Amino acid sequence: MKRPPAVVCLGFFDGVHRGHLALITAGKQIAAREGLPLRVHTFDAMPGLKGPALTDLPERKRLLLAAGADEVAVSPFDEAMRRMTGDDFFRKVVLEELNARHVVCGDDHRFGYRGGWGVEELARLCKESGVGLTVVPQVTMENGQRISSTAIRQALQNGDYPLAEAMLGRPVSEEMKKSFPL
Repeated sequence: MKRPPAVVCLGFFDGVHRGHLALITAGKQIAAREGLPLRVHTFDAMPGLKGPALTDLPERKRLLLAAGADEVAVSPFDEAMRRMTGDDFFRKVVLEELNARHVVCGDDHRFGYRGGWGVEELARLCKESGVGLTVVPQVTMENGQRISSTAIRQALQNGDYPLAEAMLGRPVSEEMKKSFPL
């Protein structure tokens, strides 16, 4: 059964941090304007992740729904997905599986085999397909530091919970503390 049309946020959303919340906020605004649901897409495993994830899949889904997603769509990051070109990912996943009418992503979004496609290619594919695109600029701390899952991992590895919490926008969970022991 085909999903109904939606505004789709693309990313892995590890940690569901303040940068991710900016994508969801933008997606919610577009979805409300267009009268569509907000569907957030993620994977069951993160491509190329070195070290532990900030959140496991059930927690990530819970946080995404709490942030305003109407649905969380999860794709398996299996061998077929790993080898999929950006064009194929857009056609098979974004258009066919997710039924996107508008896509929201961060300015550093990468997709396709080895992350070989980025926002420029996504803009071309969206335009050719009549799909709207909103690219959300990076979110930074007051001191200019970019908020990212990688920066949060580094803060946790350094035991800097206040910095990690500032980037997350919420307290560091006990699970994160266990995954990143001091």
